[in-house]
Amino acid sequence: MTGASHFNEMAAVWDSPEKIQLMKRLADKTRKVLNLTESVDMMDFGCGTGLFGLELADKAKTFLGVDTSEGMLDAFNKKTVDADHISSKKLDLEKETIDRSFDLIVSSMAFHHLSSPMSMIGKMKNILRPGGKLAIVDLDKEDGTFHSNNEGMGVKHFGFTELEMQVWAQEAGMTLNHTIINEVYKNNKTYRQFLAVFF
Repeated sequence: MTGASHFNEMAAVWDSPEKIQLMKRLADKTRKVLNLTESVDMMDFGCGTGLFGLELADKAKTFLGVDTSEGMLDAFNKKTVDADHISSKKLDLEKETIDRSFDLIVSSMAFHHLSSPMSMIGKMKNILRPGGKLAIVDLDKEDGTFHSNNEGMGVKHFGFTELEMQVWAQEAGMTLNHTIINEVYKNNKTYRQFLAVFF
């Protein structure tokens, strides 16, 4: 099973109580760091079923969920069918482009699936409006044991160090604010999750 088919297969059962609780916690901490005071045009990159991004949608004038998995987007669309300002798009931003710009791009647990995260930072900078921000939640560097099947789940990186992301920011001509916002305990280990805000 490839990464794409894994997420299509899992979409119907993705929203477990544990995932819902975790993503709400991550979104709440992201909200506090971003301190959004006014409504923005927002994109959720790798939105999945919307567990993370939709927690922030009350601060969105417009909200676009982007993902490569049709199954995940079907679940996302069912949740947002009555919200006129929320839409979705099946898009592989590593290979395709989007003709829109945003004040804020958020992403949770998607960057470790990318072939070139550094290139994506530059691509996202180009669709951010002046003064816009990119907020990424993902895994701090880990030993490859966080996921049960790295290849099958399309995992391409075992988390990232702050130093790596400083290089991404430098390459894109951006500034980085990096914070550890959560710890997950499983497999008899503690895995840390960061919030990286590029601006």
